[in-house]
Amino acid sequence: MLPLPEQFNENEWFIILTTVCGFILILLLPKRYPHVISILMVLFTVTIAIIMDHLIATPPLDLYDLNDLEKYEVTDIVTYLMYSPYALLCVYLFDKFDPKGKYITTYVVFWSLFALGFEWLAVFFNVFKFSGWTFLNSFAFYLLATSIYILFFRFIMDSLKSKKAKEV
Repeated sequence: MLPLPEQFNENEWFIILTTVCGFILILLLPKRYPHVISILMVLFTVTIAIIMDHLIATPPLDLYDLNDLEKYEVTDIVTYLMYSPYALLCVYLFDKFDPKGKYITTYVVFWSLFALGFEWLAVFFNVFKFSGWTFLNSFAFYLLATSIYILFFRFIMDSLKSKKAKEV
């Protein structure tokens, strides 16, 4: 069983508050697509976070630590959900505004900078402790991750539209 935090301090509060506030924001938005799309996006975002965390935050690389302990604790699991509402907001607004051409690049850069700012806050609140990882590494990762989120979102939306077209 995963241990509870030794102390409940700023990093746990940051994780809980940003995750809860993010999901409340998402729930308040008008519905644009079926809930299954949102569920798939959350699962995809969490999967990317887990894979990335296990690739770079564990030996042999061990480029950063999460929260207070070097081993996993309960709040580390919640940390994987922390970025999900913001990834949902990213694809929601992408769907709403449907940027084209160079505006797609601008959109990806904007959301990557947003994620970088969010990560800076997480570092400030001791959620992440870098030991070899840099914000430049993060920015490169967010450019890739945001692009992948948008491509995945487009793929599942196109699949949904194709399925509906076949049913008609």
